[in-house]
Amino acid sequence: LCDYLGGVLSEDDAKELLQSATMSVFDQDVAGAIGEASTSCDQKYEENGTDPRNEVRDNVDDDDGDYIGEGECELCERSIKLTRHHLIPRTTWPRMKKRLWNAAPIIESLNQLSDKSSCDKMQGSLVAKQSAMREKMMKVLGMESTPSDLPSVVTHDSVRIYLNQVSLLCRQCHSAVHRIHAEWELATKYNNIDKLLESDEVRKFAKWANKQRPGKHAMK
Repeated sequence: LCDYLGGVLSEDDAKELLQSATMSVFDQDVAGAIGEASTSCDQKYEENGTDPRNEVRDNVDDDDGDYIGEGECELCERSIKLTRHHLIPRTTWPRMKKRLWNAAPIIESLNQLSDKSSCDKMQGSLVAKQSAMREKMMKVLGMESTPSDLPSVVTHDSVRIYLNQVSLLCRQCHSAVHRIHAEWELATKYNNIDKLLESDEVRKFAKWANKQRPGKHAMK
């Protein structure tokens, strides 16, 4: 093609034109690939409420190795350097926020019933109604039991406070928790220390870790 164009253009102009055409085709292919990837990300976001473009960053933020102080690990109970573990992992926040807002009317009605049952003679019917509403709330939230620290009224501030709850764990226990259970499972089933210790694998690891020397994680 370069020889053919050379009959019309100079050799340098022919090479420049050919190179430009090649790069144009390449750019179109790259743009198409980027577009497909972006569409795939958007579809994944719509399906599960998390943006895969942020997953790596979020995982690093939630399970980083930064030490925040020294004290007793809430799982293995060793005196050791501590890290901050978000009980509701950050990768689940968009999905959890949506579910909290969807459950807001039920949560508020349930709390109103609780206040009324304490001073109402018809406690039997109210208890049955509370039980039905609690089951409905758990279904909306995707949880197996009612979190003790669930906000009584859903507002932007109460949701932020609920999502930002943390426990203080040593590096080994923190890593084990995220290795044993998926993020959404942690958010909906193992969202406090007592529930984490109900997990056989977490409890066994914490019991084993309790007998290990802190090593490089020891307090200064």
